[in-house]
Amino acid sequence: MPLDPNHRMRRLCQGAVLALATCTAFVQAQTTLPPPASVRLQNPSAGYAPVQLLPDGVELGMGVDALRQALPGIAHVPRPQRLSGGLVGQWRLAPVVVAGLEGAQTFFFAGRELRRVEFVADASELADSGAAAYGELLQFGRASYGPETAANDPSGSYAAWTRGDLEVYAQRVPAPRPTVRWVVKRSEGKDASEL
Repeated sequence: MPLDPNHRMRRLCQGAVLALATCTAFVQAQTTLPPPASVRLQNPSAGYAPVQLLPDGVELGMGVDALRQALPGIAHVPRPQRLSGGLVGQWRLAPVVVAGLEGAQTFFFAGRELRRVEFVADASELADSGAAAYGELLQFGRASYGPETAANDPSGSYAAWTRGDLEVYAQRVPAPRPTVRWVVKRSEGKDASEL
């Protein structure tokens, strides 16, 4: 018994719709980035913490009281570090582990608002001078924000990402004292006269 041509056409259309839905789901799965805090890159030892954009409960723009509530172990810095744009690094959390390195996290405020969080670790005791930790920060940045803007030369390596008013960068300085840095900050926005 021959098939009704309309029946055949409906079956072809149903197959095409199913194929299109499958391709669409595959493309979406390939292009959807996981949220930054959920990217887990490696786990070399028990208790290893994955790289995070910021500590849990911390957000740029929050005030000092909210920061102290989110991080009860935070301490006031006796000699605050001052940066351009009125940023003052007046609170610190130590020790902190990022990418397998132990260091200190400094919280910079401008006015009454958290504008920058900076992690710095001494890597001089490591055989690779922090190269593996820097590599993990690169992987995290790429998985979270895509390709980086990078610079590499004998004085060190630098990778940066920008999304909206958020800037993130990783830095590795091999000498004279090997250090690894992870910075999350609000963009300061430059006008043409500053370029």
